[in-house]
Amino acid sequence: MFFTSLLLISACGNGQTSDTPEETPPPKTLVDTTAVTVQDIRQEERFPATTFYPENNKLAAPIAGYLLRSPKEVGEKVVNGQTLFTLETREHRAINSDAELRKSDLAKMGVVSVHAPAGGVILSLDQRQGEFVAEGATLCTIALSDKIGFRLSVPYEFNQFVKIGTNCTIELPDKTRIPGRITENLNTATITSQTQTFLVKPLKPVALPEGLNVSIIVQTEGSAKATVLPKSAILSNETMDEFWVMKLLDDSTAVKVPVTLGLTAGETVQVKSPVFSAEDRILTEGNYGLEDTALVKIKSREQ
Repeated sequence: MFFTSLLLISACGNGQTSDTPEETPPPKTLVDTTAVTVQDIRQEERFPATTFYPENNKLAAPIAGYLLRSPKEVGEKVVNGQTLFTLETREHRAINSDAELRKSDLAKMGVVSVHAPAGGVILSLDQRQGEFVAEGATLCTIALSDKIGFRLSVPYEFNQFVKIGTNCTIELPDKTRIPGRITENLNTATITSQTQTFLVKPLKPVALPEGLNVSIIVQTEGSAKATVLPKSAILSNETMDEFWVMKLLDDSTAVKVPVTLGLTAGETVQVKSPVFSAEDRILTEGNYGLEDTALVKIKSREQ
């Protein structure tokens, strides 16, 4: 019995436990990468413009009467020959208020329809349903849809890029883009802002309200076979005078590489230096806030 107890005590004394904590590996930031591409690049400039219709038609009431029908709102699109207004003479209204006369042929007279002389957009609606109008009164103004233009304001410093015949892109407030061309110099300049005014015409039919603010995008400077990266790969300091990218050294380490930038076109930026190879992997996601040398994990490898 005594011998057995000694063995138990000896066994308990040899069972040492370690208080040393296990080392936790440093966290790795999930990242996504891209490679540089070589392509021609053209820098874009955006200028403000507004829609206007240099030609329009005013519809006049052919008779005096009550409006039984009218368009609902300004900006409504109309087509050639579409019935826009229906007028009823006082006589027609009086006849139809009598039960006996309503059955006569007289009841069929005294209602006149006014049709759109051409397709376009209603710029102004001077008279509405239910109103009484005099003969010759303006009912509405229709802008001819094929005569729409955009009044473009351009700082004089861009005079070498914005000329008659220059192709451009018209961007609407909802980001829809329409091809266009600068067709005329309106020969006006704003003294305070030193801008010139041009007429831009769309290259395909479009119906828009007058006075709509849009952007005209014009390509300016260009560079052939430029090395480019997406904007998401470019990082900068607060003053925007230093730029860099995070480049992978291996599958788990990214380092900071200062870069010199060139032209910008949309979401693409030219990198003038240093020279990257097609095999280099540049971080585009997860790169913000990383230190000079950072541990990373590529998202595609995690799947």
